[in-house]
Amino acid sequence: MNVNFNLLKNKHSWNSTIHQLNSDVLTRHVLMKGNVDNVDINFTYCEKTCKGDITNADNKLIGNFSISY
Repeated sequence: MNVNFNLLKNKHSWNSTIHQLNSDVLTRHVLMKGNVDNVDINFTYCEKTCKGDITNADNKLIGNFSISY
C-alpha cells in the first residue's frame, strides 16, 4: 500500500510504500523524512476515508496522511 504524507511545516509532502499499517511504521517514515521538531507524534486514522491526521505531543495538528491500495 502507498502512503501520501503531508506535513504543514514547509508544506512538505512525500509518498512511501508500506506493507503494514501501524503507528510504528508511520512514525519511522515521518521521523526519517518529515523534519519534525519532536519525536513524540501520534496518528489517528479513519478506515472509511483511508485518511488520517498527524499530531504532536500537545495534540496540535502537524500534518495528515492518506492510504491507497
